[in-house]
Amino acid sequence: MGFIAALLSKTGEDVSGRLLQMLEVASPNRGHGYGVGTPEGAYFSFSQPETLSFDSEVMLGHKLVKIMPNDPPQPVSQHGYTMMFEGRLWGRSITSDFSVAADVVGVDPSRGIHRLIEEENGSYVVIAVDKGRIICGRDPVGVVPLYIGETETLAGAASNRKTLWTMGIEPEPLPPGCMAEITKGGVRLRKVRGLRQPSVRTATMEEALETLDRLLHEAVEARSRGVLSASLGFSGGIDSSLLAHYLDLYGVEVDLVCVGLEGSAEFEAAEEAADDLGLPIRLESFTTMEMEQDLEAVLRSVEEPDPMKISIALPLYWAAQRASELGSQIFYSGSGSDEIFGGYLKYVREYAESGGAVIDTMFKDVEAAYKINFERDFKVCADMGVEMRLPFSDWSLIDFGLGLPINLKFSVNEGSSRKLLLRELGRRIGLRDTVAFRRKRAIQYSTGVSRALRRLARRRGMTSSQYLTERFNLIRKEYREKGPTNE
Repeated sequence: MGFIAALLSKTGEDVSGRLLQMLEVASPNRGHGYGVGTPEGAYFSFSQPETLSFDSEVMLGHKLVKIMPNDPPQPVSQHGYTMMFEGRLWGRSITSDFSVAADVVGVDPSRGIHRLIEEENGSYVVIAVDKGRIICGRDPVGVVPLYIGETETLAGAASNRKTLWTMGIEPEPLPPGCMAEITKGGVRLRKVRGLRQPSVRTATMEEALETLDRLLHEAVEARSRGVLSASLGFSGGIDSSLLAHYLDLYGVEVDLVCVGLEGSAEFEAAEEAADDLGLPIRLESFTTMEMEQDLEAVLRSVEEPDPMKISIALPLYWAAQRASELGSQIFYSGSGSDEIFGGYLKYVREYAESGGAVIDTMFKDVEAAYKINFERDFKVCADMGVEMRLPFSDWSLIDFGLGLPINLKFSVNEGSSRKLLLRELGRRIGLRDTVAFRRKRAIQYSTGVSRALRRLARRRGMTSSQYLTERFNLIRKEYREKGPTNE
């Protein structure tokens, strides 16, 4: 795992000093090494260099956070260009993701990145510099973030927004399944591969359970190769309970971490589910004062003042923080399940009103999950030095879930359970009905964070949105004022 920065000068000026600035602000996490590359070659150091002995109008930079033993220094030069790859390839049985990606990209980086996106199942971004251009690509689901943007004089790409803010660039996320070619003429996007809405299949509950069990086995197995221990954000809900079960099956020593404000309703449900699974659990409670103290770090990671996103990110921040303190470098989450398997009440209401139109709504929500959920969660974990893995973001699992008939997801009765197929699978693995079919509130409410955030804002005579925006604008101003150095 690591942080990417890439910069191109439209006026032909040297960008080496500016690139070092980008790496400096990329993350509060201490890196294990720093790499810099141009189309002609690459340089690596165990500490961030203060200056570079070479000039270039286009450069790559990488801050390495070593998660797996064979995570390599980056960037790497090959075939007359230099490239970086951040993420994992789940369809491969070997663990050297970078070497596989480099082989697939091959001699021509433009064609090779296109081939990587088209053929490989993974969670990744890839970027290369070649003959005065930056070429970027992102997997079709979009778990790993990558942002791109330009000004009149500069264009670049990075793992987060703040890295580009320091260059005066207001970035946008590279859409999943897309490539971007960045040149002096600007940014050009090209769609390679995207999610699709499959035809809804007829299936019995038993048939669907067999397939779901197999696909979850495969998704968790791929994401746990070489992993001896890890943490799991655990609420006692059906999503995290299923993941805990499958991770345990594959021999991962998993720490179940449940967090919330003091008196949170999460804790009792989480303890009961952990007892059913026969796994130990850590309950971590926080005060409103601690929430207020942690808010700035969360805003820096999320890079948006959206109250909903911040209310979800705060519990995740606490869980990732505890995972890091426990020595875990990999953090699993059940994010993505609600959109695929019908976990939101709004789907029930739309189905009652409009029938099958809800299928299109659910697909659009899955397609947009990268910018609503995945980027936020990945950045929060990454800034804690922890790699987030999402088994429910698996391509095959998504395709299967989107093609399920509605009656296997929920009924038109608002009071009935949702995510019916997942709950039936929970019953099959031995969860009591009181656990498998428990109605669960969204994390921002069950942890008490959303209400506490509103109270915090009211004490200042503001709404949550106003309060977060005020604090966020100060943070963004700080990065913008760092500004490009004069060279």
